[in-house]
Amino acid sequence: MDYNNYNYNISHNELDPHVKMAQTALTLGLISIPLCLFPYVGIPMAGVAILLAILSKGNYQKLLPQAKKSVFYSIVGIVLGYALIAHSFVTVFTNPEARDYLNQTYERMYGISFDDALKELGVPTDY
Repeated sequence: MDYNNYNYNISHNELDPHVKMAQTALTLGLISIPLCLFPYVGIPMAGVAILLAILSKGNYQKLLPQAKKSVFYSIVGIVLGYALIAHSFVTVFTNPEARDYLNQTYERMYGISFDDALKELGVPTDY
Protein backbone atom coordinates (compact mmCIF):
# COMPACT_ATOMS: atom_id res chain seq x y z
CA MET A 1 0.00 0.00 0.00
CA ASP A 2 1.38 3.34 -1.01
CA TYR A 3 0.73 5.76 1.84
CA ASN A 4 1.77 8.71 -0.31
CA ASN A 5 -1.18 8.06 -2.61
CA TYR A 6 -3.47 11.12 -2.83
CA ASN A 7 -6.71 9.10 -2.70
CA TYR A 8 -5.54 7.12 0.33
CA ASN A 9 -4.63 10.30 2.19
CA ILE A 10 -8.03 11.87 1.46
CA SER A 11 -10.00 8.88 2.69
CA HIS A 12 -7.88 8.29 5.83
CA ASN A 13 -7.20 11.83 7.05
CA GLU A 14 -8.41 11.69 10.66
CA LEU A 15 -8.44 15.49 10.97
CA ASP A 16 -10.76 16.08 8.02
CA PRO A 17 -14.35 16.54 9.27
CA HIS A 18 -15.68 14.92 6.09
CA VAL A 19 -13.79 11.73 6.90
CA LYS A 20 -15.09 11.74 10.47
CA MET A 21 -18.63 12.20 9.20
CA ALA A 22 -18.21 9.35 6.70
CA GLN A 23 -16.83 7.09 9.47
CA THR A 24 -19.78 7.97 11.69
CA ALA A 25 -22.13 7.20 8.82
CA LEU A 26 -20.41 3.85 8.31
CA THR A 27 -20.77 3.01 12.00
CA LEU A 28 -24.46 3.91 12.00
CA GLY A 29 -25.03 1.95 8.79
CA LEU A 30 -23.42 -1.15 10.25
CA ILE A 31 -25.35 -0.84 13.51
CA SER A 32 -28.63 -0.41 11.62
CA ILE A 33 -28.43 -3.96 10.23
CA PRO A 34 -28.84 -5.83 13.55
CA LEU A 35 -31.16 -3.11 14.83
CA CYS A 36 -33.51 -3.72 11.90
CA LEU A 37 -35.12 -6.26 14.25
CA PHE A 38 -36.42 -3.16 16.04
CA PRO A 39 -37.90 -1.30 13.04
CA TYR A 40 -38.51 1.96 14.86
CA VAL A 41 -34.82 2.14 15.72
CA GLY A 42 -32.97 0.52 12.81
CA ILE A 43 -34.79 2.16 9.90
CA PRO A 44 -34.38 5.76 11.11
CA MET A 45 -30.77 5.04 12.06
CA ALA A 46 -30.10 3.83 8.53
CA GLY A 47 -31.73 6.97 7.16
CA VAL A 48 -29.47 9.15 9.30
CA ALA A 49 -26.47 7.15 8.10
CA ILE A 50 -27.39 7.77 4.46
CA LEU A 51 -27.85 11.47 5.17
CA LEU A 52 -24.46 11.70 6.88
CA ALA A 53 -22.82 9.79 4.04
CA ILE A 54 -24.20 12.23 1.48
CA LEU A 55 -23.27 15.24 3.59
CA SER A 56 -19.73 13.90 4.05
CA LYS A 57 -19.12 14.35 0.34
CA GLY A 58 -18.68 18.09 0.78
CA ASN A 59 -16.77 19.58 -2.15
CA TYR A 60 -15.28 16.28 -3.26
CA GLN A 61 -16.35 14.92 -6.63
CA LYS A 62 -17.03 11.42 -5.29
CA LEU A 63 -18.17 9.89 -2.05
CA LEU A 64 -15.45 8.66 0.27
CA PRO A 65 -15.09 4.86 0.46
CA GLN A 66 -16.53 4.85 3.99
CA ALA A 67 -19.58 6.78 2.78
CA LYS A 68 -20.16 4.34 -0.10
CA LYS A 69 -20.05 1.41 2.32
CA SER A 70 -22.36 3.28 4.67
CA VAL A 71 -24.97 3.78 1.96
CA PHE A 72 -24.83 0.08 1.07
CA TYR A 73 -25.14 -1.13 4.68
CA SER A 74 -27.90 1.38 5.38
CA ILE A 75 -29.91 0.21 2.38
CA VAL A 76 -29.53 -3.37 3.61
CA GLY A 77 -30.78 -2.28 7.06
CA ILE A 78 -33.77 -0.45 5.58
CA VAL A 79 -34.74 -3.34 3.31
CA LEU A 80 -34.45 -5.88 6.13
CA GLY A 81 -36.43 -3.63 8.49
CA TYR A 82 -39.30 -3.17 6.05
CA ALA A 83 -39.22 -6.87 5.14
CA LEU A 84 -39.61 -7.72 8.82
CA ILE A 85 -42.56 -5.32 9.15
CA ALA A 86 -44.23 -6.80 6.05
CA HIS A 87 -43.63 -10.34 7.30
CA SER A 88 -45.20 -9.45 10.65
CA PHE A 89 -48.32 -8.05 9.00
CA VAL A 90 -48.67 -11.05 6.72
CA THR A 91 -48.23 -13.44 9.64
CA VAL A 92 -50.82 -11.68 11.79
CA PHE A 93 -53.41 -11.60 9.04
CA THR A 94 -52.86 -15.12 7.67
CA ASN A 95 -51.84 -17.31 10.62
CA PRO A 96 -54.75 -17.99 13.02
CA GLU A 97 -52.45 -18.99 15.90
CA ALA A 98 -50.48 -15.75 15.61
CA ARG A 99 -53.76 -13.81 15.41
CA ASP A 100 -55.06 -15.47 18.59
CA TYR A 101 -51.81 -14.72 20.39
CA LEU A 102 -51.98 -11.08 19.26
CA ASN A 103 -55.62 -10.84 20.42
CA GLN A 104 -54.74 -12.22 23.86
CA THR A 105 -51.72 -9.96 24.26
CA TYR A 106 -53.57 -6.89 22.98
CA GLU A 107 -56.47 -7.58 25.33
CA ARG A 108 -54.15 -7.89 28.31
CA MET A 109 -52.51 -4.60 27.41
CA TYR A 110 -55.52 -2.52 26.36
CA GLY A 111 -58.60 -4.34 27.69
CA ILE A 112 -59.98 -4.98 24.20
CA SER A 113 -58.97 -7.56 21.62
CA PHE A 114 -57.12 -6.58 18.46
CA ASP A 115 -60.03 -7.73 16.30
CA ASP A 116 -62.47 -5.56 18.29
CA ALA A 117 -60.12 -2.58 17.96
CA LEU A 118 -60.02 -3.11 14.20
CA LYS A 119 -63.83 -3.35 14.09
CA GLU A 120 -64.08 -0.01 15.89
CA LEU A 121 -61.87 1.48 13.18
CA GLY A 122 -64.14 0.02 10.49
CA VAL A 123 -61.68 -2.59 9.25
CA PRO A 124 -63.31 -5.92 8.32
CA THR A 125 -61.87 -8.79 10.35
CA ASP A 126 -63.76 -11.82 9.03
CA TYR A 127 -60.85 -13.65 7.38
